Amino acid sequence: MIEQLTVTGFAVARDVTLAPGPGLNVITGETGAGKSIIVDALDFLFGGRHGRGVVADGAESARVRASVRTPDDALTVERTVRLSGRTAGRIGDDNAPADRLRELGARVIDIHGQSEQLTLLRPAVQLAVLDAFGGLRDQRDALTAQVRELRALRREIEAIGADSRERERLLDQLRFEVDEIAQAGLVPGEDDALRREQRRLASIERLLAASATALEALDAPAIAEAVAALEEIAEADPDATGLVAEGVTLEQAAADLGRSLRAYREALEDDPERREAIDARLDLIARLRRKYGESVEAILQYESSARERLRAMETAGSSLEELRERAEALAGSAAEAAASLSLARREAASRLIAEVAAELARLEMPGASLAAGFACEDAPDGLAVTLPDYEVVAPDAASSGDGEPGRRAFTESGVDQMELLASFNPGSPPRPLRSVASGGETSRFLLALTTVLGAAAEPRLVVLDEVDEGVGGRAGSVVGEALRRLAERHQVLCVTHLPQVAAYGARHFVVTKASDDDRTWSDIEEVEGEARLRELALMLGGDTPANRTAAADLLRAAGE
Repeated sequence: MIEQLTVTGFAVARDVTLAPGPGLNVITGETGAGKSIIVDALDFLFGGRHGRGVVADGAESARVRASVRTPDDALTVERTVRLSGRTAGRIGDDNAPADRLRELGARVIDIHGQSEQLTLLRPAVQLAVLDAFGGLRDQRDALTAQVRELRALRREIEAIGADSRERERLLDQLRFEVDEIAQAGLVPGEDDALRREQRRLASIERLLAASATALEALDAPAIAEAVAALEEIAEADPDATGLVAEGVTLEQAAADLGRSLRAYREALEDDPERREAIDARLDLIARLRRKYGESVEAILQYESSARERLRAMETAGSSLEELRERAEALAGSAAEAAASLSLARREAASRLIAEVAAELARLEMPGASLAAGFACEDAPDGLAVTLPDYEVVAPDAASSGDGEPGRRAFTESGVDQMELLASFNPGSPPRPLRSVASGGETSRFLLALTTVLGAAAEPRLVVLDEVDEGVGGRAGSVVGEALRRLAERHQVLCVTHLPQVAAYGARHFVVTKASDDDRTWSDIEEVEGEARLRELALMLGGDTPANRTAAADLLRAAGE
């Protein structure tokens, strides 16, 4: 989750600080006040493509900085862009290029902007989220590994069959790759261990100071004085002898803690040479990751595969015919894995459709429904699977499992091309979600889908930019309830124009616009109590007694 966000010199934000809490955080403000600036700043922070055009008038650079807490760590993330267009990012004390910021962002944040920009509307993304919802990532990753190996083997066969000199070049390349990885002496998990040690060494001074403070507190005579006082109490009141025993236990525990803390402090030692060695080792691992895999484990898996291919090519048994036999066997295995994954996806789609239907009913859209269209394309060098060319998994039409045998085009994600389909009225045929993504009905539909998918995802920050676009006041409360349900698992940051939605926020932030003779800028502040009541009244049409009463009713209805 994001604990604090600071935006400086970014568009209309001169110097804005936002401290969202857990649960649902709402952002409101007048039209044109710059409510979406926080959404844009977060997108920029986590690797979004924003150039020097976001630098505020009169500023030399724009900077976004956030305190991010994950289940495993607390990080400070920062990104800056200068008027020259040059950007710089940092994660903790490490430099972080845009791709690394995007990698971190993929783990901690989902940004849902205006509907035409939603990544959820892209079929490739929809297939990935279906796999996540269905718990199919391991199955998909296993197929990915097989496909990569199959493609490498086919390239090898093509190269050997085309030119013996190409075979020698491939042998040299494989030898180099195997030697490079072997000489690195990688150990699974060592990069994580090195980063932990790196952070500890970078915090030596703070650790020493904190240890000294703790020892000073433990060495103070207060505990001994307390025990002596307890003994006096026990002398005067025999019923209080138990307090003396507890005091002695406390005194002994403090002494034990002091000894442990002294041993810990004595072991703390700044080691610049070790820090340099860690930096160099992490740089080496990063270079190998860019070339061979996304993790140390993936690099070692690549080395094992490359070593096998090298051994096969170097031995007499690595004839072209044997390589073709290996490729054929691997293609058969990959085809079985792809077919199994395809059927599992159809089952997951049925579960997703049912759960979205329940959420749509809560959002007062019982006539709307979700469906999933699955397509396969033929390819002469494809995987031999038995699947329909096209079928729709819908509330009243589960997968039949029927299909004609054939060779299907494949990627690392399998043979499926999947797209989510939507119907807003009973009897209306489902259409691609991206072709109907406009208006209030679609906003609620996408919220229902996001809520269901969020229930199966790891806790993260979900940013929603006017997901209630086109939603009227009557439906606003059900949108607010859905956002609150989503916020039970995730930290949610929602830009909204509806008071019926804003009333459901655990925290409420208001964006205002200010100006002087030269420039205009936006500020943001949290409102509570009377200030929040006034903001809701203004959103209802004006700060009048009647609207204040209506605002209070909204808060009571939302459970405030």
